[in-house]
Amino acid sequence: MSDADHRGSRARLLIVEDHSLLAQSLRLGLQEEGLEARISSLRSPDDVVAEAEGVDIVLLDLDLGGLGSGRDLVVPLREQGAEVVILTGTRDRTDIAEAIERGAAGYVTKSESFDDLLQAVSELAELGRLLTRNERDQLIGELQASRAAERRRREAFAALTETEQQVLAGLMEGKSAHDIAEDRVVSLATVRTQIRSLLRKLGVGSQLAVVALARRAGWEPPAEGR
Repeated sequence: MSDADHRGSRARLLIVEDHSLLAQSLRLGLQEEGLEARISSLRSPDDVVAEAEGVDIVLLDLDLGGLGSGRDLVVPLREQGAEVVILTGTRDRTDIAEAIERGAAGYVTKSESFDDLLQAVSELAELGRLLTRNERDQLIGELQASRAAERRRREAFAALTETEQQVLAGLMEGKSAHDIAEDRVVSLATVRTQIRSLLRKLGVGSQLAVVALARRAGWEPPAEGR
């Protein structure tokens, strides 16, 4: 009896991975274990979903380059009847949690060994799950906490006055407090007061930190505040 037979896994797999060398290595490794594995053409998201018809498990990379995020494919792949295992190089658990929330059965990081990947496929084929309820709940809890923090950040930016938004826009352009004062024809003391106010509202301690926060949040000043 082969190892694949011993595992009780005759799953048919589709590999959705935009790094061709990795995809080929995965396919060959899975086939050596007696598993039927194909590689997606990655022509379009619709083609990926169509190729998953009749497939038991999809190994889905989160970052598909020109096709966008693999997260967007989880739901349509699940609707095809396939289980989805996220294959990812990211360490951002929020991205992974969003895929789990949409119905992915679990994930394997690209830093793990092929044996770990094979074990994940076997567990999913045999047990119908990869994550325990506690593991899934922890990921979803982290995702909810991240979303709550993002809402608080958006609310904090919304609390800035128009003048504070103008000052922040200047800081993001690399201007000093002196430059901003000259641009706005106000005193340097006034601009420094406004900077202290926006730092307090956004909960950071320096101009560098507030610029970094604004960039991470994707904040942009209203057109009239530029």
